[in-house]
Amino acid sequence: MKNIPTELLRTFVTIKDLGGFTSAGILLGRSQPAISLQIKKLEDILDTKLLLRGPQLTLTADGENVYQSAKKILELNDSLITKLTGENITGKVRLGIPSDLELAFLPRALKSFATIYPNISVEVDCEISKVIRQRYQQHFYDIILIMEPVDQEDTRDRRDYRIEQLEWVMAPDYLPSEKENISLIAYPQGCVYRSITENLLVTHKIPYKTAYTSTSLLGLLSAVEAGLGITVMARSMVPSRVRSSSRTSILPQLGTVCIGLYYKQLEISTAAQRVVDFLRSGIANLEKIES
Repeated sequence: MKNIPTELLRTFVTIKDLGGFTSAGILLGRSQPAISLQIKKLEDILDTKLLLRGPQLTLTADGENVYQSAKKILELNDSLITKLTGENITGKVRLGIPSDLELAFLPRALKSFATIYPNISVEVDCEISKVIRQRYQQHFYDIILIMEPVDQEDTRDRRDYRIEQLEWVMAPDYLPSEKENISLIAYPQGCVYRSITENLLVTHKIPYKTAYTSTSLLGLLSAVEAGLGITVMARSMVPSRVRSSSRTSILPQLGTVCIGLYYKQLEISTAAQRVVDFLRSGIANLEKIES
C-alpha cells in the first residue's frame, strides 16, 4: 500500500489555489525547483500526470480528482493537529489597498486564505494610495499595499515590492488625435498614476484635459470603455477587454510604478504575518487580468 506524504499534497493544493509555482514557493518557503521536485515526486507516487504546463496553470482530469481529495485529507490532518496541540491562529487584520487590486489577485488570494485560516478575519478597505498611506500613519491599518513612485535605492525585503510598467489604457476602437487635447480619465489628485501622467504630458508639451475623475476603478474603466478618453494603469492591472500600450504614435513612453507592501515588522501579529505571506505571493505572481 502506497502512502502519500501530506507535504506533497499541501504543495499541490497551494499551487492550484494560488495559481502558480512561484507564489506557492513564496508562501511555503521553498524555491521553485524544490516545488517542481515535490510535484514530480507526487506524480511518480500516483503514477499519473497532475498538471499541464503552459501560459496558464491547468489540472488534468486526475489532477482535479487529486485536488478535491487532497483538500479533504489536509483538512482532516490540520483539524487533528489543532485539537491535539491547540495550534489555532485567530485574529482580525485591517488591510488597506488601492482600487486597482480589487480586480487583480486579491479576491482569489483571500478566498484561499480563508480556507487555510478560517479564524483570521481580514477587513479590506479600498482607496487611492495617498489616502491609504495617511490612514496607515494614523494606525488605521495593520497592513497596506499602495502604488508609489519607484525608489531606485529601496532597501526593503525584495518580496515586499514589485516594479510594474505603466501603460496607456483605452477602448479597443479609441484613437487619440493630435488635433485635439488628450482626454484624460483619472483618479482624483493625489493618485500616483495621475501625477506621473500629468507630469509626463506637461514635459512633452502635450495638451490635455481631464475628461472624467472617479475614486472607483470600475468607474474609470466604464468611462474608458465608453470612449471618453484614456487612463493609465500598471500593466498587470489592465483588464484584457481594453487596449493598452506603454507608448503610441502620439503618447510618449510611460515609466514604471512600484506596488509596495507596508507593515510594522516589530509589532505585527501572527495573524497579520500570515496575511503578509499571502500578499507577498500575490504580488510575485501578478498576471494580466482576464476580464
